Amino acid sequence: MKYRPADEHDIAAVTEVHVAAFPGFFLTSLGSRFLDEMYRGFLLHSSGIFLVAEEEGQIMGFAAGTSAPTSFFSDLRRRRFLSFLCYAFPALLRNPKVVFIKLFKAIFYRGDQPAGLNGGALLSSIGVSPAVVGKSVGQGLLTRFEHEALSRGQKFVYLTTDEVGNDRVNAFYRKNGYVIESRFNQHAGRAMFRYVKNI
Repeated sequence: MKYRPADEHDIAAVTEVHVAAFPGFFLTSLGSRFLDEMYRGFLLHSSGIFLVAEEEGQIMGFAAGTSAPTSFFSDLRRRRFLSFLCYAFPALLRNPKVVFIKLFKAIFYRGDQPAGLNGGALLSSIGVSPAVVGKSVGQGLLTRFEHEALSRGQKFVYLTTDEVGNDRVNAFYRKNGYVIESRFNQHAGRAMFRYVKNI
């Protein structure tokens, strides 16, 4: 397995892996064009950390995040707000009330930095093709994401993930040295863990 920084030619393949890895999730429901635009934001921003795992020319996994969450998400809103809204429009037509609330929260997301901790890199999304689940691809991506964050002067990585119905993912992060910093509820009472790891 080869790990490397993503480039523009990887966007469509990363979106395909996302759709396969996260069926039924809200961001997936917004469609491929929305996801393409979101991952392009990580690629083009100076603080973006965007890595892929490649095998025989095929993208098998990815990790995306930022070494400057506050500025990253504010810049993303300013530069890509209309594009996000346009690409989410079909989903808005299908289920306007639910999608509008969730989309509003997603677009105005600020990175959920841990209270009292300054800086840190945010791991926003990590996904692995179902074809290679169990082959340590996720661990390889996570390790390389941490190394890149450290090279940019960050002292820790943090992330959020579901508390309920998510045992495999929670076990993965704990196995790799992440500890629960806090628990909080998102829209409609969705229980979330915030994990932190010093690097």
